[in-house]
Amino acid sequence: MAEEAIVTKEVIIAELQQLVATQGRVPRQSMYEHFKIACRLFGSWQEALRAAGLEKVQRRVYKEAFLIEEVQRIAKELGRPPISGPYEFPLYMSVMEYYDSWEAFLARAGLKKFAEAEEGQAIKDKLIDDVSEMEQIMRRFPTMSECQDFRLIRYYFGSWKNFKAACELRKAAK
Repeated sequence: MAEEAIVTKEVIIAELQQLVATQGRVPRQSMYEHFKIACRLFGSWQEALRAAGLEKVQRRVYKEAFLIEEVQRIAKELGRPPISGPYEFPLYMSVMEYYDSWEAFLARAGLKKFAEAEEGQAIKDKLIDDVSEMEQIMRRFPTMSECQDFRLIRYYFGSWKNFKAACELRKAAK
């Protein structure tokens, strides 16, 4: 309730106009935090857009700078770059409007698809230890889909195959 007292029609109009100026497009309903309040205050999402003078904004592509800021923000949250596709980066299709590949986009954002060989040794060791423990319990090497850290594994090892090879090397060294 306190949020509703602060979020007025004027605030919503100003926020929507600012988002269009920053992002280059009208925000998706799911990406606007006051969507429900806007619908309640204006009667509908379209009426909120109309009040902000945005009902005729046709451009559907996000600004490149916004996409780069967003991937950097998500990478910081995840501790690694997001994997291509909408699962970890909802604006993936907008990225493809600008770039030929996910790798090219990550490079433009100052990120890499995979970790450098010397990066994150403690994390790599923990991933191997965790899967070795799973292997003892299961009495077989787990599949990628059985491992909830497969995205980290992909980032640090490049592939499941490389990860399995690193696990085998560890076993052989013991």
